[in-house]
Amino acid sequence: MGWKADPVASGKASTQPCASVLFVGVRGSGEEEPYGKTITGVRDGLAARWEGRGSVRQVWLDYPAVDPHTLQNESLTRLLFDEKMPSTKYFDSAATGASRLVSLLREQGRRCPSEWVVLAGYSQGAQAITSALSQTDVSARLAGAILAGNPSHYPGQNVQELSGSAPLTSIGLASLLYDLRARAARVEGSRDDQVKELIQATIDLHNDDQNLAELRSAMKREKAVVPASAYPASYSICQEGDPVCDAAPAMTRILTVQSTWEQELRKASSAHAVYTPEVLKTSLNATANRMNAVARADAKGNPVPRGQQVDVTVNRWGPAQIGVAVAAGVAGLLIGLGAATLRGRRRRAVSGRAASKRSKRH
Repeated sequence: MGWKADPVASGKASTQPCASVLFVGVRGSGEEEPYGKTITGVRDGLAARWEGRGSVRQVWLDYPAVDPHTLQNESLTRLLFDEKMPSTKYFDSAATGASRLVSLLREQGRRCPSEWVVLAGYSQGAQAITSALSQTDVSARLAGAILAGNPSHYPGQNVQELSGSAPLTSIGLASLLYDLRARAARVEGSRDDQVKELIQATIDLHNDDQNLAELRSAMKREKAVVPASAYPASYSICQEGDPVCDAAPAMTRILTVQSTWEQELRKASSAHAVYTPEVLKTSLNATANRMNAVARADAKGNPVPRGQQVDVTVNRWGPAQIGVAVAAGVAGLLIGLGAATLRGRRRRAVSGRAASKRSKRH
């Protein structure tokens, strides 16, 4: 028990006593157990922000975490155009992770009804968490979900983007494949017609021209939708140029024959290994605020009931975050502002960076 204790594998979580907070770390593709480098940094960052009230236990998700470079052996043509998504080591591994996480959350939720949960996933681990969130009611007791370099990231997702430099319109590799598969299936015509549609669709995505309703529909079919009730506690971090969570530029190069599937996967490694505690700082601050609020209440003998708003105060770690349970209509309204709003926010961000560069030159 505690931040200094060794985490236990998910299959042994029931051997631990219940706590104020359950921290579940999900390592990225090809990383070593228990957490891998990035999630170890998240764990250490939250431990440093822990106020010492209440209790915490740590669990690492035991799943394959297959290296994404195994996708180099897969046919992109089959991934995009087969009627049924072909089985691959990578996507099967992510599905296994999601299934085991769903089982863990349901079992521990029944066993420890007063316990709140912090989830942290990097890369494939973030993809597994995204899928698990879509299949459980954990949002009613979610103190925080940190999703770093998420392949299932997409515009309009029910997440807050407090950290990271990628545009709000970025789309992850898994989400892009899901979306392009759905688009290809709607084309009546030859394979050439399908390819032309996907090239245009990818260019449109790269240029921030997106149909969010169709995108959300594709994500729902693939169990990649974070529920609106999880929005206040979910934080997605994507760095610009990371093709794992910002994949449209890479896919544009592939479909226009400027690059290959294998080349883009090889290049992804260095651009993807950038999620340090400093990059994640704002999201760590927000999660720590919520986590400590839950632990304080539990330490006083008044645990926060499931689904109730978590009241937090501003402290040295950052601004207060709104409650765990915000009406789905509010989140839906924010999301429903649509692509025009997202494009506007991106343009303002780009303009701000350009102005900053001009001021530095002068």
